Amino acid sequence: NLPEGTRVRRVSSYGTIGLNNVIYLIDRRHAFQQVIVVTDGDKITVTDLLGEILAEHTRPAPGIKYVGNGRRRGPHPKTGEVSPMS
Repeated sequence: NLPEGTRVRRVSSYGTIGLNNVIYLIDRRHAFQQVIVVTDGDKITVTDLLGEILAEHTRPAPGIKYVGNGRRRGPHPKTGEVSPMS
């Protein structure tokens, strides 16, 4: 049993989840994983099962069916690693 406003969703192969007829982009690296979606008014928070925040969104205006994650398309730099070429 989950608290009110909390749902479990599975991230699609494209890195998205659906909630109330709106597609939210999370991250393709989390494809096929289960995530916890917490809605509190207009705020939507997506976390992994360990509680790490993956995305935070605000509920879009009526008529909007897709919400991106604010990141540019393409490969993302690896975190915390220094290139051996530097």
